[in-house]
Amino acid sequence: MSKATVIFASSPAQIPTAPVDGKITTVYWNICGLGQSVRYALELAGVDYVDVRVHWGPGNPGSPEYKQMWFDRKGDIGDVMLFANLPYLMDGEVALAQSNTILRYIGRKFGLMGDPSAAHIIDLIFDQAADFDAPSTGLSYREGLPGLKRYFETALPGQLSQWERLLGDKPYMTGEQVTVADLKVYETLRKLKLMDEQPEVAVGVFSQFQRLLAFIARVEALPAMKRYLSSDQFLARPLNNEHAQFK
Repeated sequence: MSKATVIFASSPAQIPTAPVDGKITTVYWNICGLGQSVRYALELAGVDYVDVRVHWGPGNPGSPEYKQMWFDRKGDIGDVMLFANLPYLMDGEVALAQSNTILRYIGRKFGLMGDPSAAHIIDLIFDQAADFDAPSTGLSYREGLPGLKRYFETALPGQLSQWERLLGDKPYMTGEQVTVADLKVYETLRKLKLMDEQPEVAVGVFSQFQRLLAFIARVEALPAMKRYLSSDQFLARPLNNEHAQFK
């Protein structure tokens, strides 16, 4: 059973340049965003880890001060890893940015990459999941709920149909075993379902996709996920940062 230690970084010095207490350490904004699937993966891995959540600065979201605390520390992070950005993960001598790279690292280390014969499907899911997440995230920042409602009424049903086609009668996207790629898809579906539950959207699009609803429930019923989702460490919202129209 994993144990997450959550640290809220409110100064540059609290943004770590090495694993905290020798544990796997993941660092991201204090939002769901690209860091959420990494948190899920570490829970399923069953390891103790540190989850550092970075606060933004005191300025308005559009001001230079807004992310200044991160920028003040980013140079130090760049001294210990390539392409310093959020999220990043540190594990011993390993230091990685890019959320999909981090997920693959966790998956390979802890046996969450599924059947090797389906590796090409895992790669497909990672890339397609990024495209799947992008429209709703972009609309959340630019237009908020009115734009999301339009998207849910037009483009989203076709995309959900493709994911349901991939899932088929399998419990998970690539077969019998849950993988880190499933967690990526799950988080996007969780966010979309939350958006659809808002009265300003309320299209009810998921009622047409019972297999995807069953997939969501199946992931949430995994013992490690069930514990995490009901714990104080779980961050259900905000999905996005402060300058988004829908958070």
